[in-house]
Amino acid sequence: MTRWIARGLILLPLLSWMGCGGTLQEGKREGSPDFPKAKAEYDQNNYLDAIPDFKAYVEQFPGTDKTDDALYYLGRCYIEEKDYALASAQFDRLLRDFPTSPLQADALLEQARCDDLQSHPAPLDQTETQQALTRYNQFVEQYPDNPRLGEAKARIVVLRDRLAEKLLRSGRLYHKLRRERAAEFYLRKLLAEYADSKWAPEATRLLGEVLARQGKSAEGEEARKGSSPPSGPEPKPKPDGPPRLQASEAPG
Repeated sequence: MTRWIARGLILLPLLSWMGCGGTLQEGKREGSPDFPKAKAEYDQNNYLDAIPDFKAYVEQFPGTDKTDDALYYLGRCYIEEKDYALASAQFDRLLRDFPTSPLQADALLEQARCDDLQSHPAPLDQTETQQALTRYNQFVEQYPDNPRLGEAKARIVVLRDRLAEKLLRSGRLYHKLRRERAAEFYLRKLLAEYADSKWAPEATRLLGEVLARQGKSAEGEEARKGSSPPSGPEPKPKPDGPPRLQASEAPG
């Protein structure tokens, strides 16, 4: 047993080094502030080679007519390397520091995708889903003629359905626990905010059962024809489980 423990301790640094491959490979050389070279590396899908060059360009030339391009492609490199937080930071800087850049629309959409790619399935926390939805909606409102409009609208449908599913799951849970007022709140909220969701028919049916169990049969029948918005304070749901490390329903 002692021999196996010793071998494990020897292997641990090696495994740690392998697990940080992207960062270590990027750090093998210093970047050169050469935009054409960095862009050529990007076009050849050599993202780990392009990253230090784009970074060097942004650091040494923070205000040229190519700096916004460098930030955009740097963010795209980080997306390809699945470092969505760093990618989002580049798009955020572009949006903040270069308000007249022709890349504003694309940066906003890519930032929404960063949130989207970090979001979780309906049973888990939906903070990133909400943030992505806000940014996708902002993109649709600000750039109605953009050629990528369909991409944003498609993701809005998916994310709205996920938020509706989250509410439906809460309604189901409280109905199962016979906490009908809480179940009613979540189901009415779903029908008020996501009436176009694929989960709306099931929510309508379940709301009828919830109201019937409260002795509101007539209101339950009315709910099957159309629902009213939720009323009263929001009940406190059970805490979500531990966040999943892998994104779900992520865009391609």
